[in-house]
Amino acid sequence: MAISLTLRIHAALLIIIFALTWPNQCTSHPRLTTRLLHTTSIKTQESPKIKSGYLHSKSTPASRLDNLWSTETADVVSHVTPILNPAAFLANISIGDPPVPQLLLIDTGSDLTWIQCLPCKCYPQTIPFFHPSSSSTYRNASCKSAPHAMPQIFHDEKTGNCRYHLRYRDFSNTRGILAKEKLTFQTSDDGLISKPNIVFGCGQDNSGFTQYSGVLGLGPGTFSIVTRNFGSKFSYCFGSLTNPTYPHNNLILGNGAKIEGNPTPLKIFQDRYYLDLQAISLGEKLLDIEPGIFQRYRSQGGTVIDTGCSPTILAREAYETLSEEIDFLLGEFLRRVKDWEQYTNPCYEGNLKLDLYGFPVVTFHFAGGTELALDVESLFVSSESGDSFCLAMTMNTFNDMSVIGAMAQQNYNVGYNLRTMKVYFQRTDCLILDS
Repeated sequence: MAISLTLRIHAALLIIIFALTWPNQCTSHPRLTTRLLHTTSIKTQESPKIKSGYLHSKSTPASRLDNLWSTETADVVSHVTPILNPAAFLANISIGDPPVPQLLLIDTGSDLTWIQCLPCKCYPQTIPFFHPSSSSTYRNASCKSAPHAMPQIFHDEKTGNCRYHLRYRDFSNTRGILAKEKLTFQTSDDGLISKPNIVFGCGQDNSGFTQYSGVLGLGPGTFSIVTRNFGSKFSYCFGSLTNPTYPHNNLILGNGAKIEGNPTPLKIFQDRYYLDLQAISLGEKLLDIEPGIFQRYRSQGGTVIDTGCSPTILAREAYETLSEEIDFLLGEFLRRVKDWEQYTNPCYEGNLKLDLYGFPVVTFHFAGGTELALDVESLFVSSESGDSFCLAMTMNTFNDMSVIGAMAQQNYNVGYNLRTMKVYFQRTDCLILDS
């Protein structure tokens, strides 16, 4: 008995996810409102990788955040346009004077905001590079840092600059000068607002990324623009990754953040946002997964929420249980795509739009009764040809950490309150919040 699907998916922007393991762009590793750019293509045939931030960033005690929070906030909007690769949400933010538009990966999994700067050893990007010498507001930043903050910084005696280096475990990296610049955003009434002296990384040697200009670091650490410049609240509303024309995706930083929906406790450890994931269900069936598999023990395991990661990554036991249940439902009707590596996603021959109608929702259950529901669009992605599709999740073969990536957060508004230490999930059409 065939299962069919009524999802409308833009064929030209279907995600290629064959052999997705630890994606290369699980990278990365602001009231400010930023319209988001989303992309729908993932590199294929990559080997298992994770961000070095998951391994090497050091602890920033939550109590120290009070000294970092700024009471100054802004209410701004920044419009963006879509690119195809990699699958992510990007914000369009202008830098310098005169302002130069930049496309930045929105990343709650890292702290430093960095941008490719000329002259540099740069990877190709789709818009003009930023040249500091052409800006009247570019300044060098101080080399003072918290003892264990990432990235690594050091004073260059020859040039007098403060230099930084941030390397991810997939060997992508950025290095350059720690600087200050003016960032410009569009306000909600279509005006412009600028924020001076934002500390950022002026990247002069960057590799392992593609197309976008850099990373917008929204983590809780010392170098994050959230804690330095925009107070203790932020939120984002993501629509569908497969709808490049949807104009209502948004990012809000500061007191105007949309803190709505159901809350769940938030913990900060090693400059990462941890949630208390307690169970996973498939339809009405609660899966037989030991709850402790999602908990953090000292520096190991736990569940991180990270928009810089495209797919959802699960600890081995959770992934195996969920993927086996999904395979049980689909295996009777659809042929499994064979010859993939051992720990890649299960893939099936079939059309995502026609063969998954009525497929049950996967629900993540968090502490406090908060739920994150993953429908077909957040669970699966189609091949470019449209004749097969894969589970948009992968197994963590490195440790027991689970990661709630950007794909799982589609069609949700997610609000962060770092004073009350809660995250709020609200399934919604972003149009409602944008009106």
